[in-house]
Amino acid sequence: MEPRSRRELLSPVHDQRFSNNQRYEASSDSDVIRRQEYSNEEYQNRNKRKRSDSEQRYNHRSSTRVASTSTTRSNVASSSSSYSMLTQMLDKQPNEILAEMIQINFSIKQFLNDKRMETEKDWIVTITKLFERITTCTDTPERLQFVLKQIPNTVYVEGVYNAVRQLDSKTNQLCFGFLQSFLNMSNKFLALLPHLAIDLEKIFERIELAFTKIDLITSEVINTKVILDQVLKRKIEIEQPNQSMQIETMTTTVQLDNDTELDNYRKLSIIPKLEEILYGNRPILQKNIIDGVYNNPEHYLDANFVGPLREGIQQYLSGSQDKNYNVCIYKNVHLYGSKVNSRSVVIYDLSLDRQMALRFSWANCRRLMYGNLLVLSNDNFQTCTFVTIENRDQIEKTFCISVRKLENINLNQNQLNLDEINPSCSLIMIETMTYFEAYRPVLNALQTIAVDQTFPLEPFILKLNNESIPPDYVTSTTTYDFTPLLVEPKSKVEAVFNTDPISFDHIRALLQRLLTKKFHINYKQSDLVPEKYKSVNILDINQWPTSDEVHLNSKQHEALISALTRKVALIQGPPGTGKTYLGVRIVEMLLYNRSVWCPSSEQSTPILLICQTNHALDQFLELIKNRLNLTEGIIRVGSRCKNEAIEPFSLSNARKRVRNNRSMPNDIYHQRQFLLKKKFACDEILKQEDYKIEQSRTIILPFSSFIKHDIINLRHFPSLSAPYEDVFVERAILDWLGLGDEHKNSSEESVFIKNWKQKISELDINSNEEAYRTKTYKNKQFAKNVNRIEQNEEEEEERRRDEIELDDDYFASPIFNESETRNLEKMTSEKILSINNNKKYETHGVIKKHCNRNRIVQLILEHPTTLTDETVQQLPDDILKLTINHRYDLYRYWLLKYQNHCHSSIRNARQEYDKTITELDKHFQNEDYYILKDSLIVAMTTTGAAKHHAILEKLQSKIVIVEEAAAIFEAHIVTALTSKCEHLILIGDHIQLRPTPNVYNLGVKYHLDVSLFERFVRNNFPSVRLNIQHRMRPEISRVMKHFYDDLEDHESVLTERPDIRGVENSVFFISHDHMEMNVDDGSSKRNEFEARYIVELAKYFIKQGYQPNQITILVMYLGQRQCIAKLMGFLKGLRIMVVDNYQGEENDIILLSLVRSNAEKSIGFLKIHNRICVALSRARCGLFVIGNMNFLAEVEGMWKKIVDSLAERNAIGQGLTLSCHQHPEEKFIADTPESFEKRPRGGCNKLCMSRLKCGHQCELLCHNYDIEHMNIVCRKKCIDQLPCGHPCTKNCHHSNPTQHDPCRILVEKTITECGHKIKCRCAETPTVQDCQELILKRLVCNHVVELICSTASSDKKLEVFSCPTSCDAILACGHKCKGTCGQCRSKRLHIPCQEKCTREFICSHVCKASCTANCPPCTRKCETLCVHSKCQKRCCDPCPPCREPCMYKCKHLQCTRLCSEPCNRGPCNKQCNKKLKCGHYCIGICGEPCPKQCRICDKSVVQEILFGTEDEPDACFVSLPDCGHLIEVTALDRVVFDSINNSADSTAIRFPVCPLCKTQIRQCMRYMPVINQVQDLIEQVKKKILGSRSEHELKEKRNCIIRKYKDTRANLKQIEYSQITSLFSKLKSGDFLRHEILILIENILIFIKTIDNLLNKGKKMLTIDVFKDQIHVPLMNILKYILAHEQSRNFAEQQIQDIQSEFERIRCVIIFESFDALLKQQNPIRDLKPNEIDSIETIKKLVRKSGRFRETNKKEFFNEIEKVKHLENIPGLGINERERKAIVTALNMGKGHWYVCPKGHPYVITECGGAMEESNCPECGEQIGGKKHQLVSTNRHFGTMDGSTYASWSDEANANMRPPF
Repeated sequence: MEPRSRRELLSPVHDQRFSNNQRYEASSDSDVIRRQEYSNEEYQNRNKRKRSDSEQRYNHRSSTRVASTSTTRSNVASSSSSYSMLTQMLDKQPNEILAEMIQINFSIKQFLNDKRMETEKDWIVTITKLFERITTCTDTPERLQFVLKQIPNTVYVEGVYNAVRQLDSKTNQLCFGFLQSFLNMSNKFLALLPHLAIDLEKIFERIELAFTKIDLITSEVINTKVILDQVLKRKIEIEQPNQSMQIETMTTTVQLDNDTELDNYRKLSIIPKLEEILYGNRPILQKNIIDGVYNNPEHYLDANFVGPLREGIQQYLSGSQDKNYNVCIYKNVHLYGSKVNSRSVVIYDLSLDRQMALRFSWANCRRLMYGNLLVLSNDNFQTCTFVTIENRDQIEKTFCISVRKLENINLNQNQLNLDEINPSCSLIMIETMTYFEAYRPVLNALQTIAVDQTFPLEPFILKLNNESIPPDYVTSTTTYDFTPLLVEPKSKVEAVFNTDPISFDHIRALLQRLLTKKFHINYKQSDLVPEKYKSVNILDINQWPTSDEVHLNSKQHEALISALTRKVALIQGPPGTGKTYLGVRIVEMLLYNRSVWCPSSEQSTPILLICQTNHALDQFLELIKNRLNLTEGIIRVGSRCKNEAIEPFSLSNARKRVRNNRSMPNDIYHQRQFLLKKKFACDEILKQEDYKIEQSRTIILPFSSFIKHDIINLRHFPSLSAPYEDVFVERAILDWLGLGDEHKNSSEESVFIKNWKQKISELDINSNEEAYRTKTYKNKQFAKNVNRIEQNEEEEEERRRDEIELDDDYFASPIFNESETRNLEKMTSEKILSINNNKKYETHGVIKKHCNRNRIVQLILEHPTTLTDETVQQLPDDILKLTINHRYDLYRYWLLKYQNHCHSSIRNARQEYDKTITELDKHFQNEDYYILKDSLIVAMTTTGAAKHHAILEKLQSKIVIVEEAAAIFEAHIVTALTSKCEHLILIGDHIQLRPTPNVYNLGVKYHLDVSLFERFVRNNFPSVRLNIQHRMRPEISRVMKHFYDDLEDHESVLTERPDIRGVENSVFFISHDHMEMNVDDGSSKRNEFEARYIVELAKYFIKQGYQPNQITILVMYLGQRQCIAKLMGFLKGLRIMVVDNYQGEENDIILLSLVRSNAEKSIGFLKIHNRICVALSRARCGLFVIGNMNFLAEVEGMWKKIVDSLAERNAIGQGLTLSCHQHPEEKFIADTPESFEKRPRGGCNKLCMSRLKCGHQCELLCHNYDIEHMNIVCRKKCIDQLPCGHPCTKNCHHSNPTQHDPCRILVEKTITECGHKIKCRCAETPTVQDCQELILKRLVCNHVVELICSTASSDKKLEVFSCPTSCDAILACGHKCKGTCGQCRSKRLHIPCQEKCTREFICSHVCKASCTANCPPCTRKCETLCVHSKCQKRCCDPCPPCREPCMYKCKHLQCTRLCSEPCNRGPCNKQCNKKLKCGHYCIGICGEPCPKQCRICDKSVVQEILFGTEDEPDACFVSLPDCGHLIEVTALDRVVFDSINNSADSTAIRFPVCPLCKTQIRQCMRYMPVINQVQDLIEQVKKKILGSRSEHELKEKRNCIIRKYKDTRANLKQIEYSQITSLFSKLKSGDFLRHEILILIENILIFIKTIDNLLNKGKKMLTIDVFKDQIHVPLMNILKYILAHEQSRNFAEQQIQDIQSEFERIRCVIIFESFDALLKQQNPIRDLKPNEIDSIETIKKLVRKSGRFRETNKKEFFNEIEKVKHLENIPGLGINERERKAIVTALNMGKGHWYVCPKGHPYVITECGGAMEESNCPECGEQIGGKKHQLVSTNRHFGTMDGSTYASWSDEANANMRPPF
């Protein structure tokens, strides 16, 4: 067969020359289905039948192919279609039209594809009307849906698209009737076919655009717009969850020319070349020889594995006319750049199309699995690149996957560079459904086998030598100790590792000691073993113990002999015969006699244990571990271990132990540190550049980003940067793109601009150079980074180097920890969603007002630039003159250059990174070898063995044991063997599952499905087959006789396999005739009847008391598995497995669904005996199979034998017979899923009637579970009475008869505290907190309000209660306060005035802000304009004057000044001499636009009296451009010039207005001098309002405030900085701040500082309770008040007054409370006079009064304080308490030193305190002191001063003196 051309191969998917109606659609299954059941001929016939069936269906699912254009048009030409036929149908009723359209002879598709539908509008309008009419046929939605589904992708759609903008020739307007018809039809179309909405989207966009250009509003416009809005609303609702996506499945064929020279497998890479994909140039391969021998190793390797494996992957990626369910094609895929994940792996994010992604349940889907191979292209595969899936965790949330490029791929000219792909570029992605990661290492390993050296086991594998040759380590004198087999199998055993020190010379000539472990096994019963069996010549069978002595049957004994004495041993184990158990005993014998094959004189080498699946491997290891009680010595290689018992033995844990124990050699350790440090440096560079690229794809970059890399042309730099200074230059590009002032509230770019340099510096590794020079920091930082990297490296290397094996119950990708990049990934996913959720938009030079900033930025970034280096050179120097679209394009050019620079940096860093990774790979291999070499057993799967082939070569394992050998590809086993292998033990069963190629042809044509095990058996290689099964009850094992004629039952299965409860037969086959169905997404099958029956049967068995883990549901097809999984519901823990993945496992009850039932007599997998054998041999106690047994028996002979044998035992029928344990006579046949509903409890329909332990009767229906009623709960009510007299409301509680629930009956009770009554439960005692009675309560603010009693009685609740009384205070602005008393803090802090300001700004706009003394600046768009340009700023900002020449000129006069300057000419008053179209002279003025009205023709309009001069014959008129009104010129001159020249007029500055409509006159050239004068005055006012300060002054003011802010923040003592961060966000941002806002921030700083000072002062002077209630709470209220203030305007006068007044009140509170505290501290407490008490009460009322604390209150406060100030002084002292304490503290003497003279003046005696001299009082002259410690009699001790009770020198002091001992 000739290879197909590239066009033939790719055109169904990729040829862009195909029109819309030629789109090729195909479907694919996400699951790899193995199709060995078909021969080539049958498989081709089956495909032909499927294609034939699909052609006969109207509504076939997505596999329908739309006919090509040429075919369609030829059909149309031959049809009898005519326009008259369509017009005649318009006279019919809608249901008649619909009925005719669905007729085959009508050919609706031909009409829609007729070329006249594109060229002749009458055709389009007519068919559209017909569609509109049939949409009223709501009673037949299916028929209507069928017709409407024909519309997409037809010529008709293109015709409508063109006809939308065609105008009606009569009205010169849009054809609104046609539009209404189409929109009405579209509304119904979207309702019935929402998934096809995208096909009409471009028409909706064109209609919407056309409506934006309509000036004249008519009823037709309004009516059409209403329908259009409905359609657009429905379209938006559809688009919310979905985006358009197409997915197709590539088909493939394999056609080989066997006459061509064979390709050498060593030259083949596992990745196909591009020419192989496009042109079908496939490698030529050789068949696997299954009967006979090979010439040499090269012949063996080339023929056997590499070719077929390589062909399989190549086939998935090539094109074919036959359907291939192993390949899928994804369209509309977008690439959003690269990033470095937490494991330092460079990955790329791909966004799938949402519409496709939503079609799949990704949790149960094998699409886009981790490790699958993808090929990407953006140019019809002229170039492409290969990637593998790295992560798909976010696929359900954001429809994104992460991929990584394949390593070691040779780059050439056809390699697609992913780093240069723009996010807007749509990619084609092909996925191979084969698990690629499992195959790549096998080919790599095969290609590394050196055939010129010793080939492993060459005489046996190549030449099939069947001689009984022992392993090389076994000699004629070798003896074994048979103790492990002779002790009782369950006897106690202990594995011991002894540590012996051994000395040796290190390379550094230092003597070190290395601990080497010796292994041996101790058996408790070893003393009972005869001595003769402790040394048995292994080759002398006569010396061996008998089978009974070693506790094995005869076949097991024979297999044991073969395993220990033959170099290559084969053990075949039918189901349940204990082959795994025997494998454990073999391993035990080998380990016990380890010294035979691993002598101490040689390098230690482990046993290599290999299995196909992770489950089998873990199961095997667990049996070995449990048998020998091993705690070390086993290393399980691989990251997919799910067995908790084996997890501690994993290689990753071994690596951690080595690292923690520091047992790794120094050279290996230091090399690791060096490589990790090198890798860390590369990581930082990659992350830095990735961050830059990521930002460039989401935000407008700052100015400095382009300047740094010299991207902006030097000619363009001045015009862009001139208007800016210093830091403000970063805003240049934003302003230049029109995204500056107008959108500056958008947070995204402002955050980016202020953080850009900071972020880059954080990522820049060079920025830390100085820090790294500090040794302490360097060591600490590096150690931290290395530890983090080491942990991530372990995870990464585990995944990269270990096998990754797909279990049947594994569908989701692995979840990885990516904490370091989570924020960046979140930004990426959000950006991806935002781009996916929007559509392309044409600006047409104008940005619509409703577009937000993000939308504008997206519009800029999503399109590629059209500029080149040459065209940029042609741009003008002043790029401010460019139009907005040209600016966008130039920015995209700069952006492209910037991204190219970043990509260049990434490429350079990646080269070093890849080199480092390669070195790390080699290093990790050395580490792993060091860890593995001294172990006892190294266990891994076949895939893992291929990946670690290099390490296995170094390990040189002599013994290799392969479990599941018959199910493993021969290639996988050979890659695990090394040249040092001396002993190979293969354990398996080729009658059960064989190796399963993913491509059917590889098994049929190349015999790849024949394992090494089966090849040996087929060539009569010696093997032993076990024949006694221990698993199945006899009825099940009888079925196995069809496969194993010598199979026998062990006696245990006769006694230990009980009957299944609830059914009459423990083995039964249910036969039915319900048809199968195809799975929507592939070739898999499902049978809904069987699925429902199986689920109901499983539920029934659970009702019998079986646990879910005792039941397994087996299916033959993955589609059936998914179907059953959806029906499972509450059946948690019950496994659903595909038969292929259940080999080696078993369970008590097996429910098997066979699925197949069809008219084609095709049974697929069910024809394969291996699968039948596995499926029927998994059950221990019960086997229940459902399928179309008659159909199967008719097609396949094996099934006929099984069915016949079952019929003989009555074990087959149309329904399963259900039985009841209590009522055996009640039998029931369940022949449908609904039948089980008649057994709701698992028994019969009678009542149970059993007596429970409590004496009540069981009320349940008869049930087969818990027959003894030990766990049945009685639901009857307790009949006991409670002490209160009410009955117990609890259910029967026989087990605890006295534990009644508290009485819950509602009764009325009186609350003791308040006396109110309340209804509550009888057992409860109500408190005042439960009372809901309303009472009147006077609050602190003196208002009386109605509260519930529980609130009024709680001080805490009252504290937080807000008084609802209206404030009604008159504010400073004159308005009444609309807040409540609580909101206004008892009228101390009023809420801002809620009245709306209605004053006019100077710009004539009305202020709509809330009322304040000063209105905020007007933020509307400025309306200043001239003939040259329009101001784009806000109204409040100063307008830049127009610098263009003035255009005010006529033939008489001309202004020579600039447009914005006062004109140097006056108005021209000469009449215009032009004539109108009517022939009459113009009534306008020279130099002004001519009015359209004529004095004669439009006399009534022209002479309409306004000023009285309009009817004069020579009257001239001015047509105002702003409003279009016609005004007599002399009158208008008077009005306009008087408005500006009248000095007596005191009105505000205003533009002149039209006398008729009051529209401002801004564009009339005659009055431009007046307009410019007013504009100049307005600009002066703006400057005055905004402050005449220059930008430099504002910058200095801002810097000054920043310094104050930092100083205040540093000195805060009581306020936490986090509380006030938000108040200064504007100050820290890069936004421009007006002077008013700077004043606001300055006020806030003053307030914050005052609050903190008052808090600090109050805390020092007052007690904690007083401080909290009187100071802290009100000050925090002020802080909240400030935080709630709007940050865009200053405080109102009322607010400032309230805050300042509250500060004054709190200051007075501190004074009063400290004064009050001093009074209370006086001892004794002072007796106050009535006037003093009154003053204190007055003060207290003043500081606690509601309302503002006014100046009069302050004066009164200090007056009253002055009256009682003397009370602070201590009686008799004249000083206050604080002063007294200060004096006593300063003197620092003990108590008792103070005395008073006769007149009461205090004095102090120092030293001992006794009087030693006399003196005179300085106050009064009286004698003081004394002599010889005797005080003058007139003086006395003064204890008030220091709190003493006696003098320090007195009898009391002597009496209280402590003795020194």
